[in-house]
Amino acid sequence: MRRFALATLSAALVPLALSLAGCASDAPPPPCPPAGTPAPLDSFTQFAPGGGRDLTEVRFSGRISSVQTICEYDEKGVDIDLAVDIRVERGPADKSRQADLQYFVAVEDGPGNITAKQVFDVAVPFEGNSRRLARREELSLRIPTPADRGFRQTRVLVGFQLSPEQLEFNRRQRP
Repeated sequence: MRRFALATLSAALVPLALSLAGCASDAPPPPCPPAGTPAPLDSFTQFAPGGGRDLTEVRFSGRISSVQTICEYDEKGVDIDLAVDIRVERGPADKSRQADLQYFVAVEDGPGNITAKQVFDVAVPFEGNSRRLARREELSLRIPTPADRGFRQTRVLVGFQLSPEQLEFNRRQRP
C-alpha cells in the first residue's frame, strides 16, 4: 500500500490498516469525504508511436472501475484508506507485454480548488496469454482539517494522468 500525507506529499509503502475504531458516543461517525473519478480521466488509451489512431494501433487501454474508501476522523483531520480498482487490456499493437501508466490522487476543497495532488507510476505486466488484467492499488492518505469550514466541500479525486492527446481522445469518445 502507498501512504502519503497531503501536507508534505511524500509517498512511502506501509502495510494496510483497515480498521474501524469504536466511538464513545452513539452518534454515527461522519461519512468519508466523497471519492470519485472525473469522466474524461477515468480511462486511458495508449497508441503505438507513429500517429495512427485506429483500433489496430492500440497498445493498451484501461479504466478505473471503482474507488472505495474507509476513513477515520480525529481532531486534526481525517485518515482515508483508498482502494482503486484498475482494469487494463492489451491491444493488437503491444509488443512489450507491460503497460506503464500513471494515475493521480488529488484533494479538492471546493469546486475546482485542488489543494494537493500526487501522481503514482504503475507497471502492469501481462504474463502468458493474458489480455485483460484487474489490479487494485491501495493507498492511505491524511487530510488535515480545513481551518474555516471543515470537510463540507472536500472531495477526493482519482484519475489517470493523461497526455493532452490522450485527454482529447477521451473527450472525442464521449457522446
